[in-house]
Amino acid sequence: MKSEQQRITELEVSLAHLQRQYDVLNDVVTDLNGQLDRTTKRIEKWERGLDQLKSAVEQPTDPMDEKPPHY
Repeated sequence: MKSEQQRITELEVSLAHLQRQYDVLNDVVTDLNGQLDRTTKRIEKWERGLDQLKSAVEQPTDPMDEKPPHY
């Protein structure tokens, strides 16, 4: 049977490993959050550029040139 001191030492070692894993996982999540923020900003920028490009290419239509809905 293990002594109380051995059990406490094993618990302390386990706790140290868990704390290290927590720190590593926290770093990963923090890095992924930053990547997600940067990617979201890039996509928003591309969408704005695409909208500007669409509006520059599309010809403005005159409502008088359009066919009525029943044709």
